[in-house]
Amino acid sequence: MSAAEDAGTPARRPGLAVPRLVGRERDLSSLDQALDERPALVVVAGEAGIGKTRLLHELLRRRRETALVAVCPPFREPYTLGPVVDGVRRLTERVAGLPLTGLAGALRPVFPEWADQLPPAPGPLPDAASARHRLLRALVELIDALGVGLLVVEDAHWADETTLELLLFLRARRERGPRLVLTHRPEDVRPESLLRRLVAQSGVTRVEPGPLDTAGTADLVSSMLGGEPVSVEFAEFLHGHTDGLPLAIEESVRLLYDRADLVCENGAWLRRDVEELDVPPSIRDAVLERTSRLGPAAGAVLAALAVLEGERSPVLVAEVAGIPVQEAENGLAEALAGGLLHEERDARVGFRHVLAARSVYHALGAIQRSRLHFRAGEALEGEPVRRVAELSRHFREAGDPHRWAAYAEQAADHAISSGDPRTAFGLLLDLLAGGAVRGAEVSRLVQRMPLYAASGNGPLRELVAVLRETAAGELTSEERTETTWQLARLMFHVGDVEAASVEMERAVPGLVQERPGAAVHAMMMLARPVGTARPAAHHRAWLEHAGRLIEARPGPSPEERLSFLMDRAATLLVLGDPAGWAAARDLPVEGETPGEVLQRARGFANLGEAAMLWGRYDDARRRLEAAAALAEEHQHLRLRDLVGATLAHLDWLTGDWAAPMEWGSLALDADEPVLRADALLLAGLLDVARGDHRRAQERVRAAIEAGRPRGPADGSRDPSAVLARLALAAGHPAEALAATDAAWRLVEAKGLWLWAAEIAPLRVRALLEDGRAGEAVRAAEAFAAGTRDLDAPVATAARRLTAALLARAGGDLAGAAGLFEEAGAAWAALPRPYDALLAREAAAGCHLAVGERDRAVGLLREVFGGLTALGATEDADRVRRTLADEGVRAGARSGRPGYGDQFSPRELDVVRLLVEGRTSAQIARVLGLSPRTVEKHVHSAMRKRQAPSRTALAVAAVESGDVPLPGNVPQPPTSTG
Repeated sequence: MSAAEDAGTPARRPGLAVPRLVGRERDLSSLDQALDERPALVVVAGEAGIGKTRLLHELLRRRRETALVAVCPPFREPYTLGPVVDGVRRLTERVAGLPLTGLAGALRPVFPEWADQLPPAPGPLPDAASARHRLLRALVELIDALGVGLLVVEDAHWADETTLELLLFLRARRERGPRLVLTHRPEDVRPESLLRRLVAQSGVTRVEPGPLDTAGTADLVSSMLGGEPVSVEFAEFLHGHTDGLPLAIEESVRLLYDRADLVCENGAWLRRDVEELDVPPSIRDAVLERTSRLGPAAGAVLAALAVLEGERSPVLVAEVAGIPVQEAENGLAEALAGGLLHEERDARVGFRHVLAARSVYHALGAIQRSRLHFRAGEALEGEPVRRVAELSRHFREAGDPHRWAAYAEQAADHAISSGDPRTAFGLLLDLLAGGAVRGAEVSRLVQRMPLYAASGNGPLRELVAVLRETAAGELTSEERTETTWQLARLMFHVGDVEAASVEMERAVPGLVQERPGAAVHAMMMLARPVGTARPAAHHRAWLEHAGRLIEARPGPSPEERLSFLMDRAATLLVLGDPAGWAAARDLPVEGETPGEVLQRARGFANLGEAAMLWGRYDDARRRLEAAAALAEEHQHLRLRDLVGATLAHLDWLTGDWAAPMEWGSLALDADEPVLRADALLLAGLLDVARGDHRRAQERVRAAIEAGRPRGPADGSRDPSAVLARLALAAGHPAEALAATDAAWRLVEAKGLWLWAAEIAPLRVRALLEDGRAGEAVRAAEAFAAGTRDLDAPVATAARRLTAALLARAGGDLAGAAGLFEEAGAAWAALPRPYDALLAREAAAGCHLAVGERDRAVGLLREVFGGLTALGATEDADRVRRTLADEGVRAGARSGRPGYGDQFSPRELDVVRLLVEGRTSAQIARVLGLSPRTVEKHVHSAMRKRQAPSRTALAVAAVESGDVPLPGNVPQPPTSTG
């Protein structure tokens, strides 16, 4: 019993106050100090309920600069730039009169209510990255014009990727623009999120508020109870039950107060014995018990606010709750008095903590939740500005598929126009997987989806399942053809090529009649000789069929014809047909429309990859650099990045290992799965050469999981060849054979022996080491017979290497030495210096075995120097040990001077011209370099300045003093983003 009950006199219960900030003086001082310096990025990290938001509110109260506060809601599909856009709306009602340039016209889709105050909308851009970059620049211009000194992002772990890109962009501006403060829960950050890259930058101030101790617990409780003292016993009890988490302490005290377990009499706190007090085990339980004690109106408005999320006007809350406004205001007042809600200066109200909101939301029954979402959707439809992503969410949860679909598609359009294809893909996938659309609408939406934005094959397989179900339903003949065509396209994407080919062949007759352009596309996909065991003649037949259709069609567009001609030349080369070279030479050079430029860039990229398959590396580089230059000049940024991945691999093959390392460090953070996969594969190849075989295997297997399936048609980018090399290095020939079995069977079935150039030497060696010499001879003979008539340098080098392996295994060591040297010369001619050095090392081993020590030592010295220069440390150490066994000491060569985080002289040249607003192609002409070399220097400079884009690099270079400001730095034209 309490003392009050023993005395028989009534106890006084003062109201509970919002607790003051307790135990955070040091954290506040750190924040203030960091924000007084430039550039400032402050990260407040901690678990839910630790007091991050409360700390920020106190910080904002103390500082005088204009603050833009962006709160990220826990939506399943985040709204592109939604937190920042809503923050700008709260900061100003008008933008007329602000010093904005024509670039700000790109903000019209984001702020439709200001369309009459913004400049005209600029023209469309060719790809998502360009559109996103332009939008970010426009938004930064608006933020600057508003005089924002402090940009605060709360719950950044829920931010969309474009918002995080904006933060990276602002961070790269260093001395200009607002200081940045963000809060997040580290445990809730996705592994691939840009937030990880942002908070890992150098110079970031990190504040991590910790739990309160017993004294802090007592202070916090006292601040809620009018400043009256709290006993040590009670403080220890609360601290023990809440682990010092401020939100848990507050909720426990409020619940005890509501239960009348806390009373005050004559200035002293009276309570039941501690042993009698019952504190719920979680914040959720405490919140729900407290809400159950409120009146019906308060319960209704809390439910409405939990569904709406964020801060809302009392009128909107009343409409969603389904009660009169006066009744809703009374309920809000009760909930505010109870400390569950807070009120903004503009009278909007919201939950004080997202945990309380989610607790109330999840306690709602399914029927009540659906009804409230429906009311929320209908109410928000009447708002002056329709937030279509939010409307999509409400009607999805309300079970209204028609309006869910309508708003989800609008939200996807907005995301794509904002350069955020990942969010657009997620919105449409959610729509399709949720069954909101049926029949022919399914294939229409799939056709609109940016499939390249899928995070791996899992989501694409979901779409395959949806299309299969649709194809099995009731459709017209035309609808079935279209659905089958989309299904086949997706199956090709996920690597189910055999099954996709069946579906594609089923769709072709209908496409020929209804959509001949799509029919040509389908036939060209069937002509691709990848992913299926069908013989080369099958693919050639489809290639010829497509050629006849393109000629028979009445008036194919120049773009369609150019696309076919480009694809035909590349397909012939992948089929191992030398006629592909003549077809490539005869390609038209004209065509400057946007569509034709894209087809030329794409075609050059495909021809460059085909040239790599043949081992014609100079030709490959010329075509790939032409593709990269076109893509850069016309802002096809995704294509530019994909070509960059191919060039990085070509750099590795030809011995420039520094460039792939720099490229890979950037690409590992890319949104594009193919880029991540290629970066992982390159990193694995470098790990092999350095001797870190365990990490190499992990990276190669991760590459297989991350990107599209690759095989022998991808030549040196076939992961099976890397896995076989690892297995042989570990002395496991059976594993090497298992790694190459599927690829070898595919080559045999198709008769395309050019594809075996990478795996043939590895397989022959594995068979020999596994004691299967007869099979090794037959494999080498089959490869030689299939490639002897091809002018393919890579096949020539591989044939000589397999012959050398057989000679060595057969005991002809003198002959093997000569063959290994021939193989080394053939690899060097490509050039592929790493493979050349390994072949010459094998030759030296044979020379030693037959007593030709001087010849062997001379070779080994050269090989050691070459491997050391490349950075193949494990191989160099092996050669060093061989030389030591012969009594010869080898010393490591010194490499080129390093520049650390400073620009090299050539990087400075490139950055100076970049600051002047020149493109890579223009810089290349001025400096006499290739566009690819310019791109290497740009990427290296971006890495050194932690700049997420070329524009950010230019800004950072000027503001850091690396490059002088050339008068007025010209802004890139808004038409090119």
